[in-house]
Amino acid sequence: MKTFLIRGVPLAMQQDGWWMDGNTRADTRDPEAASKTPQTGRLALLIPLIALGDVLVWQVLPGLSLAVFGAAIVVAALWVAGKQISGQRFGLVAGGSVLALLPLVELVQPLSLLIAICGVSAMLALLAGLNPAELGGGALRLWPMGLRQTFDDGAHMLRHKDGAGLAALVQRMLMGWLVPITLGLVFLLLLLEANPIAQGWADAVWRIDIALPNEDRLLFWLCLLPVIWTALSLTKMRERLRAVPRAHKMGPARQGIINPASVTRALVLFNAVFALQTAMDVIYLYGGVGLPEGITYAEYAHRGAYPLVITALLAGGFALLTRRWTDGNRMLRALLMFWVAQNVMLVVSSLVRLELYVEVYGLTHLRVAAAIWMGLVAGGLALILWQVWRRHRNGWLMLRGGAMAGVVLYVCALVSFDAVIARYNLSHPVQRDTYHLCWLGDAAQPIIAAHELKLGRPLCHARYRVRAPQDWREWGFRNWRALSSLRDMQAEVAP
Repeated sequence: MKTFLIRGVPLAMQQDGWWMDGNTRADTRDPEAASKTPQTGRLALLIPLIALGDVLVWQVLPGLSLAVFGAAIVVAALWVAGKQISGQRFGLVAGGSVLALLPLVELVQPLSLLIAICGVSAMLALLAGLNPAELGGGALRLWPMGLRQTFDDGAHMLRHKDGAGLAALVQRMLMGWLVPITLGLVFLLLLLEANPIAQGWADAVWRIDIALPNEDRLLFWLCLLPVIWTALSLTKMRERLRAVPRAHKMGPARQGIINPASVTRALVLFNAVFALQTAMDVIYLYGGVGLPEGITYAEYAHRGAYPLVITALLAGGFALLTRRWTDGNRMLRALLMFWVAQNVMLVVSSLVRLELYVEVYGLTHLRVAAAIWMGLVAGGLALILWQVWRRHRNGWLMLRGGAMAGVVLYVCALVSFDAVIARYNLSHPVQRDTYHLCWLGDAAQPIIAAHELKLGRPLCHARYRVRAPQDWREWGFRNWRALSSLRDMQAEVAP
């Protein structure tokens, strides 16, 4: 008799005519069997990963070990997911994790650590089954939900009900490992007795003083526990990671202080004020007209660089808030676009002001950060200008603006600004801050040493020294590059 299967109903009812023979052999499986095996597999991975984290991170200066441990967590998550994910998603997770951890290999710093945490979190959310549009919220909810999942699974294992829980897990582990471990130890003792060399190794290991971990180390293990368990329980957290849609309030939208009349008057006033500032910048910055007596170009540049950036940010926010009225009015739309264009010109003027100031006083970390920030603001305003022109939604702007900021931050994590600052300040006629120069990071030390060799005298009498890593766990590419350059320089000057 041919069997007709009905999908979507319980397994015992899939056979058509099940009431005739009552054959339910297909349903005699333990319903908990499907969940016990993955749980046991995750526990088998948990302990080695905690041990690996202890070896790589505990009492070790941050270095390559952080990238290795992050990669190990991602590999374990991919292993647990197994065939449940497609090859394309597997490749995206693997490639995205490599990109996220690469800045840690260059240098462990707050920015590279932030990129690694955000990138790995997004890749784990992708591995959990979330769509690309859900990755942002899923990455934010990943670790709080992972902590909750850790507590839930721990409480479930401690329960003892119908053969489930910790007692049943211990019983299964004893049934599976008691005979192999016992006989394996017997055979190992016999082989050690027959091999004096191996017995010498065993005696050396036995004489090692194994101390119990202190409270700080146990606390570190407890902190690793939810991090690792989150990566091993992604498929169980899929629904928790998804955002719950909020109910929209019904009724007409109320009109506040931002309304068509106020927007019109504001844009007219703003354009007039900004036109005056733009005209002054054209005259004094680009036209070659001398400044009034008592005001230098450095002071003019320093006074205006940062306030103009804040002004441009406020202008961008106002442009986003008024889109609902400007889109439907051609005149308001033209006024808004002209005002945003003037803001772009103001940010460009801020960059010119900053350049004039740097030409006199040199580069610092704050000035480099200001230049990058101004470039980002100018790019964001240009996106707003295009958004208004093409009538795109605000979501279009947020996605592209966020992507632009992410790319810039990622590139900044790979650039050695210490070397950039040292190279510029030592090769340009600026008023050098020797204290700031001599205490720059590792990447600046070979440049300073080369300049000292060129001068024939020391520039820094008490300079920061490049610290060599104790072992591979503290290795960093930027630190290694600085040490290699200094060694090559010392080899050239050695007699």
